[in-house]
Amino acid sequence: MKKERLPLDRIYSLIGVGILLAVALLILGLINLDRTPPLYWDEGWTLSVARNWVERGHYGRLLAGQPVAPGLEAAISVTGPVALSFYLFGVGVWQGRLVGVLFMLATLGITYYLVRLLYNQSVAIGTLAVLLLLSMYPQLHPLFIGRTVLAELPMLFYLLLGYTFFFLALNRSARFIPAALVFWGIALITKAQLLPFWTISLGLPLMIMLCKRRWRVAGLLAAGSIGSLLVSRLLFWLQQLLLQGHTLPNPPLRGVYYFTALVPQAPNRLHALRITLIAGFPTLLGLFYAAWKYIKNSREVSASESGECIRLTLIVLAGSWFAWYLLLSVGWARYLFPATFVGSIFVAAMLRDLTDDFSLSSTIRRGASTLRRSHLSWQNSRALLTIIVTAWSLSLTLKGLYHIYFIFPDTSAQQVAYFLNTQTPSNTLTETYESELHFLVNRRYHYPPDQTHVDLNLRNLGKDVAIQYDPLAADPDYLVIGSVGHGSELYKAVLDKKAFRILRTYGSYDVYERVR
Repeated sequence: MKKERLPLDRIYSLIGVGILLAVALLILGLINLDRTPPLYWDEGWTLSVARNWVERGHYGRLLAGQPVAPGLEAAISVTGPVALSFYLFGVGVWQGRLVGVLFMLATLGITYYLVRLLYNQSVAIGTLAVLLLLSMYPQLHPLFIGRTVLAELPMLFYLLLGYTFFFLALNRSARFIPAALVFWGIALITKAQLLPFWTISLGLPLMIMLCKRRWRVAGLLAAGSIGSLLVSRLLFWLQQLLLQGHTLPNPPLRGVYYFTALVPQAPNRLHALRITLIAGFPTLLGLFYAAWKYIKNSREVSASESGECIRLTLIVLAGSWFAWYLLLSVGWARYLFPATFVGSIFVAAMLRDLTDDFSLSSTIRRGASTLRRSHLSWQNSRALLTIIVTAWSLSLTLKGLYHIYFIFPDTSAQQVAYFLNTQTPSNTLTETYESELHFLVNRRYHYPPDQTHVDLNLRNLGKDVAIQYDPLAADPDYLVIGSVGHGSELYKAVLDKKAFRILRTYGSYDVYERVR
C-alpha cells in the first residue's frame, strides 16, 4: 500500500505542533519533579547505585558505609544514564528523574514514528492522544512513569526502536537489521521481564510466515530473534568488562519468580482483574479488534506484508503481556504499563475506524441518532459506545493527573534525610528498609539482605517462610520505618521489646532512637 505524501505546508505545521507538544510535555514532566510522585522504594536502589558510581567509582551499594554488591537496582542501561545526569548536573532527586522525563519524550516520539509507518498520520496522532488522555490509572500514565527512576519507559524506548528498525529492514533494506538487533538486545537486558513476551512476539509470526512460505520475512524474524539474544549476552559481557574492578559479585536470590512472575493466589488474581476492568478494558478491546483485523487483512493479497507482520508482533507482545498480568502476575498496576502502552496503538486504530477517521461531528451525529432511536444501526451504536468509553476514560485520566500533581506531592523522605544529616552525629548508623533514604542520607545506614526482601514478599503471599533477620545485629543508633517497613512488619519485634523510642514522624516515616 502506497504511503500518503503530505504537502510541504502540512509537514511544517506538524513539525511546529510536535515541537510545541514536546515542550509542553517537558514542562509537565519537570514541574515539582522532586516532589511528585514521592520517592519510593523501587527508585531508591537505582539512585543509590548511580550516586555511588559517580562519587566513589563503585557500581554497587553501601552497607554500613562499606561498598557491597549491586542488587535490586535497574539495569545499567537505566542506571548508566542516571549516573551521567548526576555527573553533568549534580546528585539530586530531579537530576535522577530527569532521565525518565527524557526517556518519556523519546519513547512517545519513536511510538509516533512507528505508528506512522504502520498506519498513517491520523492513527499516529491518535496513539499519542490515547496515551496522554485515555490512560485512566495514574500508575499507567506516561507522565507518572516518566517522572520516576524506573525501567519501564527506557525498556519501551529500546524495544520500539528495535521494532522500528525491523520494519525498515522488512520494508526497505536488510541493512537495518543490525540496528534492530542492538536495540532489542539493550531492551532485553533493561528489564528481564520482557524476554518471554518478546520471544513470543517474534516466534508466533515466524511460524505463520513459515506456513505461508514467506521465506524472506521468516528469515529476518529468525535472524532478529537469535541475533538479539546473542547481542544481549554480548552486552552482559561488555558490562562485566566495563565494571571490572568497580563492582562486586551479586549473590543469587531464591524464590524471586514466585512473587513477581508466578502468583496464582486468588487475592492477586482479583486485584489484577479489578485493575484490568478499571484501566485495561479499552486496551483489551483494541487488541481483540486488531487481531480480528489482522486475520481479515491477511487473506488479502494486497495487504502490506511488512506492515502486517510488525502489527502482528506488537499484537502478540501486548496480548501475551496482558494475559500474563491477568492470570499470573502479582497484580501491581505498574506491571500492566508496557501492555497498555503498546496496546494504545491498536486502541487508536480501533477508534479511527469507529469514528470515521476521528470525525467528531460524524461520531456525535451517529451517537445521537441511536439515542433518538431514529436510525438504529451497528455504525450508530458503535459511535455511541465510542463516545461513552472515551468520555469515561478521559474523566478518569484527568482525575489521575490531578492526583499526580496535587495529591501525590510529598517531601517526607527529604525531610527525614535532612533530619538525619543535620541532627545526628556523623558516625551514627541508621537501620532502615526504605531504600529511597539510602540515596538521600550522608550517614552510614544498614538494611536487610535482598533475600530477606524476597522472603518477606513470599510470606505476604501466604508462603510458610521463616524470616532470619535481626535488626539489632548491626547495633544501629537510629531506626526509620516507612511504608515498606510498616507493611512488612520487619521491625515489629524490636519495637515490641522497646529497643527504640520514637523521635519524629514525617508523613509515613517514623524516626526512632535506640534505647541503650
